[in-house]
This record gives sequence, C-alpha cells and structure tokens, in this order.
Amino acid sequence: MPDTNARRASRGAIRRVLGLQARLLLITALVLGTCLGAVGWVLDRSFKAAVRASAEEQLRAVAYGLLSAAQDEANELAFGAELGEPRLARPDSGLYAYVERAQGGVVWRSPSAVVSAGDIGEQSPLSQRPAPGESVFGVAGTSGPSRFVLAYTVIWESLGAELTFWVLADRTPFRRQVLEFRRYTTIGLLSAAIVFIVIQFGAVRWGLAPVRRMASRLRGLEAGTRGDIGDDYPRELSRLAGNVNRFIAYEEANRERYRRAMDDLAHSLKTPLAVLKNAMREVNGSSAMVMNDQIERMETTVTHQLSRAAAVRTVMPAKAVPVSPVVARIGRALERAYAEKAVSLELVEAPLAVRVDERDLLELLGNLIENAFKYTRKRVRISVVGTSTGVAVQIEDDGEGIAPADRRRVLQRGARADTENAGHGLGLAVAVELAEVYQGNLELGDSELGGALVRLELPGGDA
Repeated sequence: MPDTNARRASRGAIRRVLGLQARLLLITALVLGTCLGAVGWVLDRSFKAAVRASAEEQLRAVAYGLLSAAQDEANELAFGAELGEPRLARPDSGLYAYVERAQGGVVWRSPSAVVSAGDIGEQSPLSQRPAPGESVFGVAGTSGPSRFVLAYTVIWESLGAELTFWVLADRTPFRRQVLEFRRYTTIGLLSAAIVFIVIQFGAVRWGLAPVRRMASRLRGLEAGTRGDIGDDYPRELSRLAGNVNRFIAYEEANRERYRRAMDDLAHSLKTPLAVLKNAMREVNGSSAMVMNDQIERMETTVTHQLSRAAAVRTVMPAKAVPVSPVVARIGRALERAYAEKAVSLELVEAPLAVRVDERDLLELLGNLIENAFKYTRKRVRISVVGTSTGVAVQIEDDGEGIAPADRRRVLQRGARADTENAGHGLGLAVAVELAEVYQGNLELGDSELGGALVRLELPGGDA
C-alpha cells in the first residue's frame, strides 16, 4: 500500500510538472521518433537488399563473361588475354574468379586470384555446389575476408566434364555503400525531425496561445488587476470563459448583496441596542449587569458578522493600499482615545502597499493596534517592513506580553488571555480570519520592548 501511494504521488507530480505544451511536444517527439525509426529501418533493409541484388547481378555478369571467353584448347580450358572484366587481371582488385572441375580440382584461376589471394580455390567457399545449369549466390568468409560469391555450373561437352565457374567479390565496397546510405539517411531523417519539431512547437505555441492568455488573465484576476477574463477566445474556450465571467459577476453581486444586507442589519440593530443600553443605566441590580452584558455581546456579534461579511470575496482588490498612512491614521486616533495613558507611539514607516480592501485593512490594524494601546505601559512601536512574499506590519508594546502557552489559544474565537479588561476575545479571531482571506498570516511573539509582538503579513502590491 505505501508503494502504491508513492507511485500515485509520483504520477501526480509528473502530471503537475508537464503542462499541455510539454505533453503535446513529448507525444509528438515519441510518435515522430517511432515513425522515423521505422522508416529508417525499412529504408536500410531495402537498400541492403538492393545492394545484395546488385552484387549478385554484377557477379553473374562476370560469370557469363568468363563463360563466353572460355575456349577448349587441346582438351584444356583456356582464356584469352581479354577476360571481359579488367579487375580480374589486376592484383588486389577485390574481384576474383576460378573454374573448378567437379572431380578434378581447379583448372583455372584469374590473375587477381593467383597473385593476391592464393587461398581462393583451395576450398569451396559455399556449402553446396549448384547443379548443372543453375547458379548459387551467397556470402563466404566466416573465417577469413567476407566476400560475395556466385557459383555457376555447366557441362562442357567437348571436355566431357562438369565445370563450376566461381566469382568472388570483396564486400568492403558494398558495405561502404550501405554505410554511406545510412549516414545520409540518418542526417536526412534527423534534419526532417528537427524541422518538424520546430514547426510543431510553433504550431503548439500558436494553438495554446488562448489558453496561456486565459491563464494570465486568471492570475491577474487573483492579483486583483482584472475584473474578468475577457471573451476574446476561440470557440472551444468561449463557453468556458463565459461561464467563468458569469460566475465572477455572480459572486461579486452576491458578495455585495450580502454586505449590504449586513450593513442594513447593523443599522437596524444599532438604534434599538443604543436605546436599550441607555435605558439600562436607570436600572440597578444584578439583572441590569446581566442585560448590559448581553447587550455588549449583541453589539460585538454584529461587529464580528460585519467583519466576516466584508471578508467574503473572490479576488484580490484591483488597487493596492499604502500601509503607512493607514497605520498613522489609526495611531493618531488611538493616541487621542488613550490620552490618559500618555502612550509614546513610534512609527517605522516604509512606502509599501498591500492588496487588501481598505476597510478590511482598517479593521485588521485597528484591532491589533488597539490591543497594543490597551495593554501597553507607555510605549508602542509599529514597523512596516517588506518581506520576500509581501509586507509585514509588526506591532510591539512594553506591556505584560502573551505567554507562549497562550499564544495559540488567544487566536481562537472567544479566547482571552486577560480577564480584567472588558471584551469578548473576538478582535484577534476577526484579524486571523481576515488575514487568511487575503492569504496572509498572523503570528505572536516577544517584543524587544518587553511586551507582545504581533506580526501581520499580507500580500504586497504596487500602490
């Protein structure tokens, strides 16, 4: 079972690595290589057969030439000076001939056979001798030089003997022809394959251009630089593009309707809750405390649901928001709200922007910076720094900090490390949810100032 899972994982990784273009080119290369290899094999076999047939015809012509040049002189076989083939008279010419009597041995050798290849004729080059009037063609040379051999047997009536004309030719020239053919065929087929692959690559690139355009626009959609993927696609992709655009429009409209509904709900509840809260000031006793607590919970719940409604989105915003101005704006507001604490606010600004809706960014940083002001003694430091993947906002204070054992828990909804100050433990949970919507993250640590360090990382963008 583990081996099966590993194989499946390996196949899945290969599928992810090989894109459509790579798959098409790989299939083309495999099919083309197989076809050209088969064509090359067929051509090679055909040419070798043609070379062999040509060699047989040449040797047969030499044998017939010797037969016509042979004469009977004093009951002996003789040949004139002209043998019909000049190579038979030239040493080391590669063409040899001799005549053999069925029971009497060799009766004649060509000058080339006598001078340069004295072994020719000492033993039969082929395993069988042809019958009178027939010829045999084959290859000899298992223990010596490789040669084509043709044997032709006749009955010479004036001599009263059965004679076999043997003609032998070295295979080296014929092998050279085969090698030359193979070389030129290989070069030709490889050149054709390269040209075909280049043309196929261009055709695949052109054919997949709409797919690449759609993928690029989808990336722009994710990055927030586009509102749809357009409709300029071929027939096979136009329906898919239309469905995607309709889905984007539907999701955008649905998100806006949901957000407007939550806004309407908040406005509808805001006045009754304010009236109830003011009325409860005139009521004393334990019941008043319970009702005040429930009213606060209702207000917190409405705020939380509004934040969640704002987090429902399908793509990144089209415009990036500069971080430092938002941080400074929140910091100035909180300095006035916590004027009695006389908090010293230190801002480390940078000209960086994030792909986050401005209202969501205010919600995120407002919750986190307010926590710092709430729990600090005197100092709060906010730093905006760039990272390899985006922008990080680091918020530090010199308060009590958050124990390492409590850091994971306080990021959960309703969990609080502090039970003395008012609140319901939703601020960090809302910040975590909003950060995750934008593919960011929120981490807690120890500050150099002695208190808590909150690090919020969000995707960056050009303002």
